[in-house]
Amino acid sequence: MSRREYFHHVDHRKKQQNSKLTLWITFIITLIFTIVEFVGAILSNSLALLSDSFHMLSDVIALSLSMVAIYFATKKPTSRFTFGYLRLEILAAFLNGLALMIISLWILYEAVKRMIYQQPIESGVMVIIATIGLFVNIVLTIVLVRSLKQEDNINVQSALWHFMGDLLNSIGVIVAVVLIHITGWQMIDPIISIIISLIILRGGWKIAKNAWFVLMEAVPEKFDIDKLIADMKSIKGIDDVHEFHLWSITTEHFSLSAHVVLSAPSEDESFNVINNVSKLLENKYNIKHTTLQIENLSINRHSKTYYENLKS
Repeated sequence: MSRREYFHHVDHRKKQQNSKLTLWITFIITLIFTIVEFVGAILSNSLALLSDSFHMLSDVIALSLSMVAIYFATKKPTSRFTFGYLRLEILAAFLNGLALMIISLWILYEAVKRMIYQQPIESGVMVIIATIGLFVNIVLTIVLVRSLKQEDNINVQSALWHFMGDLLNSIGVIVAVVLIHITGWQMIDPIISIIISLIILRGGWKIAKNAWFVLMEAVPEKFDIDKLIADMKSIKGIDDVHEFHLWSITTEHFSLSAHVVLSAPSEDESFNVINNVSKLLENKYNIKHTTLQIENLSINRHSKTYYENLKS
C-alpha cells in the first residue's frame, strides 16, 4: 500500500522528546527510592512507610506505562491503526487507576489489621527514610513542573499529580513519627496509613473514571453539545444537524462526525457551507478532525424520514 493512502490532514501522533527524557529521569529516581523505602519499612516495621513505598511502586508502574504510551504515540498511523496509537495513553491511565485502587484497598486492609494487632515501630529508621522521601518528591516535582513549562504532555501531568500526592504522603509519615515519639501512641501509624490509602483511592478512582469516559467514547466534559450544534445550525445554508457524535481518541485530541442537512441549491455552495462548519469547529472548539456528511431534503431519503418523524 502506498504512503499516500495513509495520508491524514490531522497528524495522529505526538512528537515530544523532552517528555521522554523527563519520564526516564523520574522513573530511575523513583525506582531507586522505592526499593530504599520498602527496605526501610521492613526494618522499621512501619505500615505508614510501607504504604508509601507501595504508592511509590504504583508511580513506577504508572511511569512505565506512560513511557510505553509516549513511545507508541510517536508512531505514524498504519492501514490497520488509522488513528495511530494515541489511545494507548488512555489505556495506560486506566490500568494505572485500577492499580492505585487495588493498592489503596490493600493498605486499608493492613491498617485495620494493625489497629487490631498492634506492633512496635522503629521510629528512627522511619523518620530517616521519610525525610529522604520528602526530598526526592520535591526534586521530582520540580523536574516535572519545568518539563511541563517546555512541553505539554498528559503523561507528565499525570506523573506530576502523583508526586504532589507523594509529597503529602511523605509529610504524613513524618508527622506520624513525630506524634509517636511525643505521645508513644503506636496507633497513629495505622491511622496515617488509612488517610494515605484514602488519598490514593481517590486519585486512582479519578484517573480510572476519566480514562473510562474516553474509552467509552463519551462526549468530553468541556463541550456543551446543545450549544455546539446550535452554533453549527446558525451557519447560513444549514437546515439541521443530526446523527451527531463527538468523542476523543486521547486527551485534547477530539473527533466529530455528523449529518448536515443543507438548503444550498448548488454543489459549490454546499462545499462552502461545509467548509464554514469545519472552520467554526476548529477555530472556536479546537476540533480539527471532523467528518461531515451532506444531506439534502430533496435527495436524501434519510433526511425526509427524519423530518417526518419530527413532525409526527
